[in-house]
Amino acid sequence: MKLTDKRILSLKPRMCRYAVHDTGGLYVEVWPSGIKSWRLRFMRNRIRQRVTLGRFPEVTISVARAERDQLMQAICAGRSPHEERRRQRQEAQRGLTVKEFGERYLREVVARARKDSTPVRRYLERSVYPVIGAMRIAAVEAGHVRDLVFAIRDAGHGQAAAAVRNLLKRIWDYALACGIVTDNPARATPIKYIAVARARSRALSEAELREFLNRLDAASMRDEWKAALRLILLTLVRKSELRLARWEHIDLARGEWEIPSEHSKTGAGQVVYLSSQATLLIERLQAPAKRRGHLFPALGSDGSTPIGQSTLNRALLCAQRGMAHFTVHDLRRTGATRLSEMGYNADWIEKALNHKLRGVRGIYNRAEYGPQRRQMLQAWADTLDTIQTSERAA
Repeated sequence: MKLTDKRILSLKPRMCRYAVHDTGGLYVEVWPSGIKSWRLRFMRNRIRQRVTLGRFPEVTISVARAERDQLMQAICAGRSPHEERRRQRQEAQRGLTVKEFGERYLREVVARARKDSTPVRRYLERSVYPVIGAMRIAAVEAGHVRDLVFAIRDAGHGQAAAAVRNLLKRIWDYALACGIVTDNPARATPIKYIAVARARSRALSEAELREFLNRLDAASMRDEWKAALRLILLTLVRKSELRLARWEHIDLARGEWEIPSEHSKTGAGQVVYLSSQATLLIERLQAPAKRRGHLFPALGSDGSTPIGQSTLNRALLCAQRGMAHFTVHDLRRTGATRLSEMGYNADWIEKALNHKLRGVRGIYNRAEYGPQRRQMLQAWADTLDTIQTSERAA
């Protein structure tokens, strides 16, 4: 008896999975979870075999029967239905557009590897999808990628162009691994023709620190953003960790800020010991009655949404105007460099940065150095005060 939609919908799950047959070897398998899968039973080389065609109702009766007929024709022609199914899936995937596969890449790769996929999505939606998003991913050639990336570069955004090129390379690498494409068109546009890599060793000198701190105090920007930049310098935390900080993670009485593992780049939680200067900055952020949600909420937010990824970048550009360029991350590097110069233990500094210790030391050294880090960060905050006021006193 042929199956109907009504009959399939009426099938109820049991303790064990069971099958209800249609015709020509096609049947529905009902699982204890309630999932209903189309399967095809057939004989090949005198061996009974089965192949899954998909789930009901996503795969309708008419589609399942059409696939059954197509696979039976392949069997009669001596081809493996499993290989035929794989070929069909690959053909369907080759028809995916860049946008469709980009969304798949976000779900299957980025979301699993990163806590926040917003920066990657922003590059796709602003720079990639408007230009090649509607193209079939298998049809994109090296020239399409080159023209897209060079247009961003020629608009004066070399680093953004390099980031987009690298993102496209990673997407096509995944498409290669999935068997959807046969080459990677982004490889034909080397980074050296897009942007000069920025050195990642920038640390501010004492004179630059003094100039920056004084410029920050005088800058025309929100006090909250000034406090955020100064807190990064005082605590040595990452920008992402500061953005996501919430009031419930702060204990002002103890002078401690707990960064949960889900907010940490390394996946390891961290206790940040607050100097008296850092504690005072945080106390001034909000009235006690309103201390809820994020420390640094987005404008107009009730505290449930943190400031954006680029907010502190823009604030820093405003504060450093007239100075040699440096990034938010360079403030963190500056603190680590200066503490090393002040003679503090390297392990204390690494723990303050929430870095994973490498090699054998990383395996066996589980010390947190709490008292030492508290004293070290207080000394660093006092040093910053001295640096900022020394020129005025002179």
